[in-house]
Amino acid sequence: PQDCATIFCKAMHLDPQIKELGYDFSDLLFQTETGEIAPRVWDVFLYDILQKNDPNAAQQFCIACQTNDEGTKQQYAGEYFPYTLDSLKQHVYGIMSDCENLTMKAQSYDINLHPRVPVIVAHNQLVSQTFTMTATLLEQMG
Repeated sequence: PQDCATIFCKAMHLDPQIKELGYDFSDLLFQTETGEIAPRVWDVFLYDILQKNDPNAAQQFCIACQTNDEGTKQQYAGEYFPYTLDSLKQHVYGIMSDCENLTMKAQSYDINLHPRVPVIVAHNQLVSQTFTMTATLLEQMG
């Protein structure tokens, strides 16, 4: 995993939103060197918030995403920024907790019976390190 420049967003719970926006998990990346979040990750989390709170706005935002209307996307992103930021923070901290728990569990396995444990642990450590940087960036935003 040391040669991975990016990792996928772990927002499996937002798969319907990802598909509705016309995105793919390959669009939803975090930079392992910096923790930076790809713009489409922000879009997906914002779209989920809009769907829950303003279906009409969600529909307009979805169209803006599908047609690459950056002006409309930025308008919504600015208006709903604190909510999107909070949602992303919750996601990032949740994944960090999951990584810690899953790593401890994996390390309890007998490597002779589970030879892929070192690979799993290395992946979890990469995700944890990346998301730690991401969390720092998010905290700096508000």
